[in-house]
Amino acid sequence: MMRCIKEGKGVQGLLSGIIVSVGATILGISVVQLANGYLGTLVSITAAASGFPPLAMGIVLASYFGGYTLGAATLGSLLLRVGHVRLFAALAGLVAACIALQPVFTSPAAWVVIRLVTGMGCAGLFLTAESWLNGSATAENRGRVFSLYMVATNLAFGAGQFLINLPAPHGFELFSLAAALFGLALMPVSLTQAQAPTVGRSPRLGIRALRRLAPVAVAGCAAAGLMGSTFYALIPAYAQTQGIPASSISAYIATAIFGGLAFQIPVGRLSDSFDRRLVAAGVAAGFAVCAVVLAMMPFGAWTMLPVTFLLGGFMSTVYPVCVAHANDRVLPEQVVSTSGSLILINGIASFLGPILGTAIMGRVGVAGVFLYVAAVALLFVGLAMWRFVRVRRVRWKDRPFVPVDPSMGQLAHVADDTEMPPGAVREG
Repeated sequence: MMRCIKEGKGVQGLLSGIIVSVGATILGISVVQLANGYLGTLVSITAAASGFPPLAMGIVLASYFGGYTLGAATLGSLLLRVGHVRLFAALAGLVAACIALQPVFTSPAAWVVIRLVTGMGCAGLFLTAESWLNGSATAENRGRVFSLYMVATNLAFGAGQFLINLPAPHGFELFSLAAALFGLALMPVSLTQAQAPTVGRSPRLGIRALRRLAPVAVAGCAAAGLMGSTFYALIPAYAQTQGIPASSISAYIATAIFGGLAFQIPVGRLSDSFDRRLVAAGVAAGFAVCAVVLAMMPFGAWTMLPVTFLLGGFMSTVYPVCVAHANDRVLPEQVVSTSGSLILINGIASFLGPILGTAIMGRVGVAGVFLYVAAVALLFVGLAMWRFVRVRRVRWKDRPFVPVDPSMGQLAHVADDTEMPPGAVREG
């Protein structure tokens, strides 16, 4: 009994230590996600209500992902120069200013620039926060740190969807609220007494080399970008054009987000027990089935909600399983570089997703969008199964599955730098 008491105190002490060292960072980025939770939906609905031409709307919705990709690829060097607190403060202020300007400059061209800069700023915020978490965590508590981080930020992201239901009689109030939330996110990070970690450079691993080492991971991250950005950018816009109220749209998108949160741990356990390529193919196939079912259902029916919950769960787990698969096949010192390359691949695909999806939606409606993302998923399933049959499974895994979201930085999937044992297989 005394041993149980001591173990309980040990766990409590560990959690207390985590909260002291990184609690301010998690709180700050959770406030950011509270704003992000409804901002993308708000931009999609507003663009559709403003009568943006289909191509222009697609570019506006894609520009956030383009900016996010640029930020993930370029802002790491700035973090090395100015440090965590300064970069977080500067980028939060920049994003708040951009959001406040959206109801002032309402042309598609202006919104492309604003959303591009917003995406870059958000990428830098997540990069800064997750670099801080990774540098502060140890091999013993890293899994707990990032699990707490993912739960907190995903809950905030899902809850943020419901802020879109607040009254906005003049059209600018919800944008002002989002700008205020980014400003408030500055407070816990700026006032924390926790010491920010030092950041060092890691060896580079190019996309071409990564494609040779883990082609399934590269293809899966690209597929996840195409599927996720298309769904979250275009479905709210289409719903608005059909006269569906904002409350129903926010509930629908939140259902997909909470489905993603619910699937992380069970799929992660499967991923740690079976060949990750097989698991990735399985969740992608599940996504394709759900998308086809939604394409055949009347849009707006309440029966869409349980299918959307499943779709969100499958959709959100393709990326982290593929990241874990890639990390199985690279050297420990290449993990951070691998994460950055996968974010870049996912971001490029996320930029293309809404543009392609808008063209399809303009021709065949929302059913075509669901069939489009189902086709993307099935192409990935085919590749993953082909590699599964032709290439044997890696026999040693140095890093367990960690729940990650591709829209939330590039360091969340970094695990401890355990050395690779001699003779470990890295094919895949």
